[in-house]
Amino acid sequence: MATPALPHDPYIVSVVAALSAARVEPTCVETLDREIDRYDTGLYADLAPTLSALLIWNGEASAAPGGSVALVWEHPEERWQWAPLVVPGVLEDLEPLPLHRWADPAAVVDVVRVLLAGLPVPVADDPRLFPGWVDAGEAVRRWTTSR
Repeated sequence: MATPALPHDPYIVSVVAALSAARVEPTCVETLDREIDRYDTGLYADLAPTLSALLIWNGEASAAPGGSVALVWEHPEERWQWAPLVVPGVLEDLEPLPLHRWADPAAVVDVVRVLLAGLPVPVADDPRLFPGWVDAGEAVRRWTTSR
């Protein structure tokens, strides 16, 4: 990612640094600004600038169904969102994550590890997860499939 130029770039740079430190670095990172707010269908939707970030993990880095995973940060959306990328470059059916728009980068790392492991998405509003949640979830999944 280049030198921060958009208002949310420093935050996204911090998130990517935390992901890299945790060895779950995305394959692609983009930050964007747009002139159309896709959440506003009113007359002035094209006059409401929005900010977004897209983080993608390709199929080689992910055990998630469909292979690739995309994480989306958007303003004015209040939460991070995600979607499996079944078709490369096509985002469909974004689902909210239990991460506030400005969640601690360490919390984003925890949720990304869950997504990449192909485990169910956490639903609690608290962005902090049990530290061993991924390992425990994988162990339960292995146990269930061995029955």
